Amino acid sequence: MKSELLVRRTAAAIGVAALTGAAVVACSQTKDIGSTASSAASSGASAASSVASSGASAASSAASSASSAASSAMAGSPTTMSVPGVGDVTLDGPVADAYQKAGGEAALGQPTAQPQKVGDGTVQAFAKGTIFSSPATGAHLVQGESLHEYTEKGGAGGELGFPTTDEAQTAGGPDAPKGGWISEFQKGTITWLNQGDGTFKATITPKQ
Repeated sequence: MKSELLVRRTAAAIGVAALTGAAVVACSQTKDIGSTASSAASSGASAASSVASSGASAASSAASSASSAASSAMAGSPTTMSVPGVGDVTLDGPVADAYQKAGGEAALGQPTAQPQKVGDGTVQAFAKGTIFSSPATGAHLVQGESLHEYTEKGGAGGELGFPTTDEAQTAGGPDAPKGGWISEFQKGTITWLNQGDGTFKATITPKQ
């Protein structure tokens, strides 16, 4: 009887051990499957991130190229003019554009000198006016008495800086009392106005 009971207990112990081993194996396999799935997910996420990063980089590069092309188109093309007594004068893109906008040779005549560099800008004198150009202000024309007053104040390298607009007529034009011309600069304004009796007066107003 004791022998039979011992056999039964031994068999039961073996069964429990077998079940425990199976559970351990199953748990280990589950962990391995989970680890493999996690690794696959991580690889997929990394690949997706790489594709997205490449796409963003390509888009940024395309946008930069388009912006550069647009800037080049806006800047215009340099123009070379052969001027007796002066030689070949090359107008850079912005100056050439401003020259044509003002009426070209018919309105301003030919260049009277080679272009001059002032800071990061350019000054190009013509027979009937001067075009001042800089990256910060663009290219603008100054003429007549406004140009005379501007030059007296040192021009682009003086106290007024570069012009920020083309010279323009005021409301009513020069025939109206207090009418005339106005030029805006980085650091001030020059007006050439009719005083009401047919005489004109230049006024320089610094910017506050």
